[in-house]
Amino acid sequence: MIDNSSTRTQLSFSILALFILIFAAYANTLTSPFNFDDQALLQRVVFYNSDAYHEIWPVQYRHLLYFSFSFNHSLSGLDTFSYHLTNLLFHFLTSVVVLLIVFKTLNKNTQWESKTVLGLSVTTALLFALNPLHTEAVTYISGRASGMGGFFYLLALLFFILGSERNRNPTTTAPLFYFLTLLAFGLALLSKETTLTFPLAVFLYDLCFMKNERWHPFKSRLFFIYLPLAILAGAFLTLSPAIHNLIMDLAGKIDINYVLAQGRILAYAFKLCLFPINLVFDYDFPSNWFPQAFYRFTPVAVWLVLVFVILKNFRRISPVVVFSILWFLITLSPTNSIFPRADLLSERNLYLPSLGPTFLIAYAFYHFFFMKQEALRSKQGLVILVTLFLILGSLLITRNSVYRSNIHIWEDTYKKSPVDLKVLHNLSHFYLEDKRYQQAFIPLLRLSHSNAGDFYRAFAYSNLGSIYIQSGNFRRAKKAFRKAIELEPTLPLGYLNLGSYYASRGEFHQARTEFLRALERYIKFRWGYPMPTELDLNLARVNWQLKSFPAAEKHILQYLRKVPGSADGLLLLGKIYQEEGKIELAAKAFQDIQGGGLASAKAQNNLGILYIKKNQYEKARDAFFASIKIFPQIPDAHYNLGKLILDLQGNRALAHRHLELALALNQNPSLKKEINRLLENIQSP
Repeated sequence: MIDNSSTRTQLSFSILALFILIFAAYANTLTSPFNFDDQALLQRVVFYNSDAYHEIWPVQYRHLLYFSFSFNHSLSGLDTFSYHLTNLLFHFLTSVVVLLIVFKTLNKNTQWESKTVLGLSVTTALLFALNPLHTEAVTYISGRASGMGGFFYLLALLFFILGSERNRNPTTTAPLFYFLTLLAFGLALLSKETTLTFPLAVFLYDLCFMKNERWHPFKSRLFFIYLPLAILAGAFLTLSPAIHNLIMDLAGKIDINYVLAQGRILAYAFKLCLFPINLVFDYDFPSNWFPQAFYRFTPVAVWLVLVFVILKNFRRISPVVVFSILWFLITLSPTNSIFPRADLLSERNLYLPSLGPTFLIAYAFYHFFFMKQEALRSKQGLVILVTLFLILGSLLITRNSVYRSNIHIWEDTYKKSPVDLKVLHNLSHFYLEDKRYQQAFIPLLRLSHSNAGDFYRAFAYSNLGSIYIQSGNFRRAKKAFRKAIELEPTLPLGYLNLGSYYASRGEFHQARTEFLRALERYIKFRWGYPMPTELDLNLARVNWQLKSFPAAEKHILQYLRKVPGSADGLLLLGKIYQEEGKIELAAKAFQDIQGGGLASAKAQNNLGILYIKKNQYEKARDAFFASIKIFPQIPDAHYNLGKLILDLQGNRALAHRHLELALALNQNPSLKKEINRLLENIQSP
């Protein structure tokens, strides 16, 4: 029994082994970058301010999840190590809870020896811990909701089991464990909304494994557990209008075809839990995967018959079998049921349901190889188990390596789902982000001429336009941007890119118009992603070019609030202040630019001009010299320095050298003319 010191020691060593194996298998993920939705998550949650928090508040109730990301950000900023470590710790703790749940369950419900029960418990925990299916919930930072919610969900179940043990031998600790059950359930709800199924799951456990504690103890559980659980779940739904509205919205879109498809989806999900091979980041089942007529109804009918047989023969079927299958269906029901969702199947949503098939296969394996205590069969079983763990570990490490970049994720997904138009969209996006324009072109061209929705085709045309600009084909670029806007007029990206096109051509009035249209659509429609910070910078730049300095100042200050310390932003802010006659503010903006680089060099040049206006010629000379030292190829700094030396010191030789350099570097015809005039004056006696 668990109270036995030998058993407790074995449990401790088992937990230590879990820790070592889990961290060894996931070691190659600790430095993986932010991928896909991670960046959007960080912008909405991690850069945690009251505005962002209140913006999220009506949408979701994952406040504990958001707090955990905020905590990671306070620890390591944009270094991903603490984020991955947190995910991994939750996975380890969940695996420990799985071990304890199985041990507690079988230790009092089977006639097996404690050694065998412990072995089965450890096996179940290891199969759960090393399952490659869980990489999306563990390795993918945004998948934390599933891992975190799963941990508190199973922890609540463990507390329920411990409370029930005390209820069998009444002590004052039973109500405490029931309170902890409620607390853990509440924390699960604040991590992921789909954990709302916990009352059904705990009632299932009660029916399957607590048959000898039916009446008096059940009344106690009814008062201490089931009624409070129902109240807590009801309060969560009531106090979360967004979730209530979502359910009502989904209920109004129930599609018979979607419902019938769930039969095959559930079967495929169950298979993935048992055989986690050919895993895909984004599952998009082809239309022929859901056959017509009779075969569409068959998978659903099979599941209904299976549930009917289980319920009808509840007392005669092994409780492990009943629990495992119904657990899978109950915990998966919020994401795979009659309510239509955009994603038919996602691996992160299988994190909690996978416990059912995992427990079932481990139980069946032990029942066959170890129950009869035959030495030869037990040795064979042990060899098979070790081999299986090695295979799972290898598959897990390999799967984790896919998450080393967005491009690797979507290239892997594309290999497995080449007809998925959403994959083409995401793959091309990350090719562009990495400036792999040639690789992005073909997926974008395919997507633009596909039967995808207007949203995806608009994105494709907009990005194709960006590639055309890179190749110098401005006519086709403009045409592509116009096509993107025509396909989806509410999508900001088309206007944003068209504005950038006009700005690059010096057509600043048209550029401003398109940028403002993009801004309007980001504010009005949002599209589920944050407004790019560059939009404010672009608006500031075109207003600067159009000499609309108050508007330019407004947008550049908004940009700097989002990207504090930006060299380009501070440089433009200084120029705006300079034009507005705010000399001191301009000087401060230039001085705030840190580090080297072109922006810093330009800032020093502009500082020199400000010092001349203030008759501080020595400081001006030093600023021009500093500009040239940082970046010697700035013609304006050489011109300003040469002219200052000529006027201030009369050093014709030094002035001549800098003016010659300015002439060689300068592309401005009018300034070239002025430089030539100065050079002629120097050369004249």
